[in-house]
Amino acid sequence: MNQENLKFYTALAKFLGKTLGTQYEVILHVLDSGNFHIAAIENSHVSGRSLNSPITGFALELIQSKKHLTQDYVLNYKAQTINGKSLKGSTFFIKGNNGRLEGMLCINQDTSRYEELAQDILALANLSSTAPATMQFTEEAATPDLVEILDDSIEGIVYSIVSPELLDQKILLSKELKVEIVRNLNEKGVFQIKGAVARVSEILNISEPSVYRYIKMVETKA
Repeated sequence: MNQENLKFYTALAKFLGKTLGTQYEVILHVLDSGNFHIAAIENSHVSGRSLNSPITGFALELIQSKKHLTQDYVLNYKAQTINGKSLKGSTFFIKGNNGRLEGMLCINQDTSRYEELAQDILALANLSSTAPATMQFTEEAATPDLVEILDDSIEGIVYSIVSPELLDQKILLSKELKVEIVRNLNEKGVFQIKGAVARVSEILNISEPSVYRYIKMVETKA
């Protein structure tokens, strides 16, 4: 993303955060090759993330699916923080002149307060047993069956793709299995996240050059 666009969308994120209020988290993701990162975040208390937090696995799936080629945005999908707080998310795709995806502007609304209020009202009317278990969103471009987990670490994304039991430091992994793990992570776009190579090297107990070598191996065979 060029500096002019970065300045514009950073200011827009701040404007939206102050206009919508403290129940709305606004995040600007910049998708520079090999350096996916958060460039701006407003009302970060909603999810507990920071500028140092990685892009989510859900966002990586959006990128890999190339939804931006047919849609300008995705609305009203379910999200939740790592401590289980319910959120409603929407993402606007930021595209360059050539249609290439350069960033994403995401808004996460804390809906937990409304859910609690709804339950209290239903309980007062003795109707709590008829309340729906989860919220459903059916507006245009919504994806109600998907849930975004707002993790604040690269490890969380890695463990959502590879079994944590498999990555137990007490288990000795063969080179072939490590290459396969790198393949899976690479296919999900994990190595586009800033700092991902270093963290994966620690998790797999191998050097960073080895991770780069495995990435080259799997991309060559693809």
